Amino acid sequence: MTEYSIRKIENHELKEIFRHIEKDFAQGEYAPYEVLYQQIQNGGQEGLALYQAEQNMAYAICAGSNPNRFVLISLLAVYEQFRGQGIGSAFLRGLRNKYSDKQGIIVEVEKPEEANNKEEADNRKKRIEFYKKAGFYLIPDINYSIWDVPMHLMAMPILNSIESINQNIGSIIYDIYIQLMGKRYIHKLKFNHF
Repeated sequence: MTEYSIRKIENHELKEIFRHIEKDFAQGEYAPYEVLYQQIQNGGQEGLALYQAEQNMAYAICAGSNPNRFVLISLLAVYEQFRGQGIGSAFLRGLRNKYSDKQGIIVEVEKPEEANNKEEADNRKKRIEFYKKAGFYLIPDINYSIWDVPMHLMAMPILNSIESINQNIGSIIYDIYIQLMGKRYIHKLKFNHF
């Protein structure tokens, strides 16, 4: 089995990582550079790189310093030349190990049913399946959006149970985002449990 390592992204690397973020994610799915930089500087988020033999292969931006002890993977992508080789799955296993003392890991995935075309819907479905294979499950019975982008929430329980996560997901995600966005922008988070 191939050995990968995870390291913290250094401040001087963030501009280069942000160029990849702009290519890998639709506008509106990520914060502006200045906001992301500030969040990393103040410890609200951390940038991580998966690497092997000094070669970065993937990156993630994670919010894991909140008091509820859940981690939100804000962004995760494998560099284009390394896609389709199991590196994303290896990264998620590494993140699971890194955050083994946390309650669980949360990800947001765009809703396939809200896609503009079949190709986009298929890509979103593939993303959901990717996370399911890694041990995440789709949280049922919620209507959720952030920055006006409708999303599904998925979770990987670590120290917390599926039942507890399902029951408390509204407060879990609110606690994460109030720390990231503050009161000024928290209205951009929309959550209903039905």
